[in-house]
Amino acid sequence: MTPGGPIPSLLGFAAGSLWRRKGRAIALGIGLGLTVMLVAAVLFLTESLRAEAARAQTGLPDVVVQRLVAGRPTVLSEDDAKPLAGIDSVAAVRPRVWGYVFLPALQGNVTVVGVRDGAPSLDGISGALEDGRDMRHGAHEMIAGSALARYMGLAIGDTLGMPSARPSPQLRLVGTFGSAVDLYTADVVLCDEADARAILGLDPGQATDLAIDLKNPEEARVVAGTVIDRMPGARVVDKSTLARIYTLAYGRRAGLIFAACIPALIALIVLALDRSSGLSPDERREIAILKAVGFSIRDVLLARMLEALLIASAATAAGLLLAYAWVFWLGAPGLRGALVGWSVLYPQTKLTPAVDLAQLLGIAAATVGPFVGLSIVPAYRAAIVEPMEAMRG
Repeated sequence: MTPGGPIPSLLGFAAGSLWRRKGRAIALGIGLGLTVMLVAAVLFLTESLRAEAARAQTGLPDVVVQRLVAGRPTVLSEDDAKPLAGIDSVAAVRPRVWGYVFLPALQGNVTVVGVRDGAPSLDGISGALEDGRDMRHGAHEMIAGSALARYMGLAIGDTLGMPSARPSPQLRLVGTFGSAVDLYTADVVLCDEADARAILGLDPGQATDLAIDLKNPEEARVVAGTVIDRMPGARVVDKSTLARIYTLAYGRRAGLIFAACIPALIALIVLALDRSSGLSPDERREIAILKAVGFSIRDVLLARMLEALLIASAATAAGLLLAYAWVFWLGAPGLRGALVGWSVLYPQTKLTPAVDLAQLLGIAAATVGPFVGLSIVPAYRAAIVEPMEAMRG
């Protein structure tokens, strides 16, 4: 290689230098790679869950009204929908019957949703039948999310009895449905509204909440204020509020995990400080030889930067790939439970990548930039020393 040669020659020299000190290079790369993997995995999982929640909002009503007693949601009367139907911009008010039932065999909750006679079973679920047929009202039948049916080992024709404080019928599975949104299929059972009331312990005329569809969704805030005036003490939640809740919830949980990652970040800082603390005698001698054969200070610095760039780039790429595999191929075991905050069923669903290029570049810049930058200082200090003096030292 000629002194002052082009970057490809310096890159080859940098690769050879790393090979001669491969033990140290591998140790630094592993430390950086694991740190990048941990940070990237939290980011990948958080963005994927936020995207899943955003997709789920497309099938939700514009406004949901709940009655509160002692600060907790309770049932309301279907007659409560009548004064709300006359509000300007309200297209429809639908009393809904739904709730959670704990299945001991599953050791988790399922969401039981009652379907009113004459209404489409999958109305508001944004799903489609995958197997079997739609249920018939009054026949004690149900359709379940495909994820739930697979998890419980249910096949078409099987019956399922649910714990209830009141006598309730066993439901026969006649169909399964799927959706592009996993939240709709993870733990949902659709059945006749009368069966849902029996399972959930609701009397005729009672409802879990009221779903309001608006002619103009932009007026949700105004309608919410009117609803509170007509139903004092009610809790009103619109789509935009729900979006903020999901964003804050996942952001807070991600922040807690990042705080738990502080030891890994400290390790990254220690590695960076190791790069800036100085060079080994062999590295100083190598720089002195380079200067003796005609390398300029610029060439020496560029060679050292290329060494650091090779380590940091390889470690960052490996960390991102490992994080991707951990989250999207393996389902983020050990990490997902801390962020999801869902029932035992939800972790079985598949995560969809939702990270953009800017976030990946941000992770790479935050890792590669400081690591490469800190390698310049010790290299410059060694490069300005006269070759003979450096070799004698």
